[in-house]
Parts: sequence; C-alpha cells; structure tokens
Amino acid sequence: MIRMIATDLDGTLLAPGGLSMPERNRAALEKAASLGVRVVICTGRLFAGGRRYALTAPGDQPVICVNGAVVRMSRSETYLRRVGLEPGLAREALDRFRAAGAKPWFYVGDVCFAEESSDALDALKRRTGASVELVPDLAAKYGERPEKLLALLTPQQVEALHGDLTARFGPRLYVTRSSERQIEALAPQANKGLALAMVARRFGVAREEIAAFGDNYNDLELFRAAGIRVAMENGARELKEQADIIAPPNGEGGVGQIVERLLAQRR
Repeated sequence: MIRMIATDLDGTLLAPGGLSMPERNRAALEKAASLGVRVVICTGRLFAGGRRYALTAPGDQPVICVNGAVVRMSRSETYLRRVGLEPGLAREALDRFRAAGAKPWFYVGDVCFAEESSDALDALKRRTGASVELVPDLAAKYGERPEKLLALLTPQQVEALHGDLTARFGPRLYVTRSSERQIEALAPQANKGLALAMVARRFGVAREEIAAFGDNYNDLELFRAAGIRVAMENGARELKEQADIIAPPNGEGGVGQIVERLLAQRR
C-alpha cells in the first residue's frame, strides 16, 4: 500500500514550461494527502520554488529541494537536512566550471548567487520565484558551504564537463544533470535518493510503500529509494529503463493519472 508519493517538479508534476501544475495533478495529490499519504516534492529548485507546490497539499509536508541537499517542511519551514560543499571542494569545482567556459551560480540558503546578470537568471526568477543576488566573485561564498554549483551550457559542453568532473573528483563530488543543458555539482551526500530515504525513516515509511515520479538524470537516485518507480513518457531514456510504470506526458497530467490508479489500489 502506498503511504508516500515523491515527485519531481519540472518535466514531471508541472506542465511544460514549469510555470503551472495541471489541475488533475493538484486534485490527485490533494486527495492522496487527505487519505494520509505523505506528499514529498523533490526538486533541484531552491526551497521557495518547491514550497509553492507543496502547499497545495494539506498539512506540513516535507520538501526535498536543491537536488536533496536541503529538506524543509512546507508550512513550518523547519530544516530536516542541509548538506553543503566543503569550502575547498567548492573552490576546486568552481575552477573546473570556469575552465569549461561556464558562468556558474551558487545556491546558498534561500539565494542564488551569480557574478553577472543574464536572461537565464531572469528566467529562473520568473519560473521558480528564486531570490537572486549578484556578487563580484563567487569565491566570497566558499565559507558559507554552498549547497549547489550549477551552470547552463550547450549539451556538448555539459557532456564534456560531466566527464571531467567525474574523472577528477570521483566520489568526492556528486555530479548530475537536470536537463541536457544544465549541469550541477553537490556534496556527495546530497542527492534526492538519500534525502528521500531520510524522510521515509523519519515518518516510518518503508521503501516498498513509496512511489517516486521523475523525468531526468537527477531522478535516478530518487528511484533507488522507492518501491514503485514512475518515469514520465517525456523523460530521459535512461530513467525510463529503470521504471516500473511509464506515465503519460507532464502536459497531460500524467502524475495525476498514475496517482489516481495507485489510490484506487488502496481500497
């Protein structure tokens, strides 16, 4: 019996463009929460960008954000988890991002820090509600243990940088992609799967009682922490190969359709 639903946002729960949630998804998650099922938003966004959708479910629900580096409760805003990059590791990783020609950003607390404005930053603010601050040099933020280092590049540059970071840092750094153009680096203990396992233990939910929904590479670890793995039809091939269920596309309320089916099996 399903007792927890963990769902990614962009490309999964949200409609294409990441600005709204299909009504079918909202209604299904609200019904699930009313039946005592924990609804856990799992996103690479900052807390504000995940919380706005977690609040559509009744009660104080866990929000896994910044790809698992941060877990907070939706209404009380209490921290359950916060894992940042060690200052030295942040410096080394930032150097590699810059060597690849990237103009990276740091996520620290509730803020995205960047060295210069861009259309991409403006889009981030519009789409996720993120707070953005410009600083002369991101190096000034090493001591604050940034939760995430990220950059937007061409798919070819992302592939090359991913290979470079993996070869240089190995298990010292968690490197992932939330789209073919976005690469992210976090502490090795920071991923959606480890965060979901922690949340499940806290609320007494077994792995086989969790249904996880995702669409991209950063949801692979999420799947490992769940008993039922649901990939979106519009998702990455690698994720769909690991799925138990393929949901209709995010533009068709695919999450809601599968949640309805899972809830019906509880009767």
